[in-house]
Amino acid sequence: MRISEAYWVDRYHRWQVNVQRDGKRKTFTSTLTGRKGKLEAERKADRWLEDPTSAETVQVGRLLDQYEEYLKGTKSAGHASQYCGFIRLYIRPVIGLIRINRLTEGDLQDVIDRAYASRKLSAKTLRDIRGCMMGWLKWCRQHGKTRLYPETLAIPAGAKRPEKRIVSPDGIITLFRSDMTTWRGKPVQDWYIHAYRFAVITGLRPGELTGLEDKSDIKGSKVIVRRSINVRREITQGKNHNAQRTFQLPEIGMEEVKAQRAMLKEAGMISPYLFPGPDGGPLVNKNFIRAWKRYCRANGIPETTLYELRHTYVSINKEMPEGLKKMVIGHSRDMDTEGTYGHVMAGDLQKAADYTGQAIKSILAKK
Repeated sequence: MRISEAYWVDRYHRWQVNVQRDGKRKTFTSTLTGRKGKLEAERKADRWLEDPTSAETVQVGRLLDQYEEYLKGTKSAGHASQYCGFIRLYIRPVIGLIRINRLTEGDLQDVIDRAYASRKLSAKTLRDIRGCMMGWLKWCRQHGKTRLYPETLAIPAGAKRPEKRIVSPDGIITLFRSDMTTWRGKPVQDWYIHAYRFAVITGLRPGELTGLEDKSDIKGSKVIVRRSINVRREITQGKNHNAQRTFQLPEIGMEEVKAQRAMLKEAGMISPYLFPGPDGGPLVNKNFIRAWKRYCRANGIPETTLYELRHTYVSINKEMPEGLKKMVIGHSRDMDTEGTYGHVMAGDLQKAADYTGQAIKSILAKK
């Protein structure tokens, strides 16, 4: 509540009132003469004191600049680079000149709609842009810049939903029976063969597969997922808070671990990683991708991405209860009660491993 009154300053020919809120001091002025000017300056001050967001006239572009600095200082380089790109290409051109106190949910929807109309972006990319804006608005609310909380930002119905492919049962049989690929036209053993198979057996993301360390992360038949290595070779804690997890390997998974260790020993390779690159360091993402494509071509497997080996895991484990499946692959739970109070019950890890082992055994038993 304001206790001071506006006063006339002859030197600047204006009315002026000084107020303070939460340790922050501001001056409001009016160049109108007489009582009208006095009241105008006081009204400005009262609006700021009563509702700090309604008096905020800073342009959205300035707040986006500050948010980019926040991202660069607190997030991984990959995360910051992606969001800063969204801001530069899609968000700032549409709402950058709007003042934050005039920003509406409709303006934010315009960002999504125009990105789709001009670039025909996929539904996933549009969802990522929406996530970027929601993150920025949360940051703005935390700093008292706005109270806007959009609830109905929609993805255009025509946005392309990417088709999720999987390795077919015949492809899985080939994968577990052939360890050969081609290199410069000649047949050779694929350095990454056990990594491909392990991805199908466990549903690990490519970055999680890359980050696995043999001694610290493989404890008997249990796998502890502690880290992920992204395409920039940065070590992160994973995609989300469910990414760090523990699960148990079926027998066929343990066989692949043993075969991988034997292959490294035969090559004279000493590395902390379970699936290192040929130099002993972590897998280089682009080399891993190229090797998988070569393997598919050499063995007549319809091409999929490395991430779609994770989709393959989900597909072959259709009989596994949803809760067990999410526990293994690190997906968030739909129900908050389960997410907050649920715990891994005794035997759950073994049950999940048994489902996977039986599913793969059934496929490989086919002629």
